[in-house]
Amino acid sequence: MKDAHPGLVYPSNMDQGPPDSAYFTRRADEERAAAERALDPRARQSHIDLAERYSRAAQAGAKGGKEALEPAAMPLLQPEFQILP
Repeated sequence: MKDAHPGLVYPSNMDQGPPDSAYFTRRADEERAAAERALDPRARQSHIDLAERYSRAAQAGAKGGKEALEPAAMPLLQPEFQILP
C-alpha cells in the first residue's frame, strides 16, 4: 500500500501526549467534579470510583509504572447504566 500523503512530515513528538500521570490526575479531578454535579447517588458513586481508579493510575505512573494496578473490582458501567443493544 502506498503512502496516502507522500511528502507529509509529522513532528517527531506528535504521537507523544502528556505524561500518563498528568493525564490520569486531570481525569481524576474531572471525575470528582462530575461526582459533585451528579444528581443520582449511583452515578455519583460511579464517578467517585472512577476518580479513585484514575488517582491510583496517576500514582503508579509517577512511580515509573513499575507497580501493577489491580483490576477493578466492579465493572466500569453498572448494569443499570449499560447501553442496551
